[in-house]
Amino acid sequence: MTRQILWRTSSDSQRVPWRNGRGVTEQLAIWPEGSSFERGDFDWRISKARVEESGPFSHFAGFERILLVTEGAGLVLSLGESAPRSRLRPLEPYRFAGEWPTRADLVAGPVADFNVLTRRGVVSADAQVSRIGARRMWESMGPGHAFVHVLAGSATVRAPREEEPFELAPAESVWARELGSEEEFEIAGGSPATLVVILRIRAESRAPFTG
Repeated sequence: MTRQILWRTSSDSQRVPWRNGRGVTEQLAIWPEGSSFERGDFDWRISKARVEESGPFSHFAGFERILLVTEGAGLVLSLGESAPRSRLRPLEPYRFAGEWPTRADLVAGPVADFNVLTRRGVVSADAQVSRIGARRMWESMGPGHAFVHVLAGSATVRAPREEEPFELAPAESVWARELGSEEEFEIAGGSPATLVVILRIRAESRAPFTG
């Protein structure tokens, strides 16, 4: 298996309409290669969007969702009888099922958010937010996929066996694809304001990655 580590900028993203037609998502990564959000044949997708008004979320049967508010005061999610009404505060990842009847109400004006969709029974994901500032940290990544996205400030990401580190500006990412084992990544903040999202996506034990 050949490992690939990609440096992603805003020009690499794709603008995709929401399923319910109420907005547009900026798609940052999708897997496997050649899959499409429109066809629904993907195992996972990472995206971000702006929510300008209260309203229903799109329906994603068979998928788990992680939602993270990155700008604004937050959201209140109403999930029908599936789960209690929940307040999403900024920078606190929230996990829920894609088929739950979900409505989002703005707390105090529009928000920006970060979204992860994973196909249930095939892959799972976890998300963490680090206010790294000007510090340096080491994170274990893999096996599977790892994704580091800069929300604010700047960061340097050094991956094992890579000759040069990746210098990331705001809204840029590093995507490590198909890591075969757990490896340690060094992430260094470039300013006191540096804020990053770190995602790990792994195959479920009962199903391999497709592609």
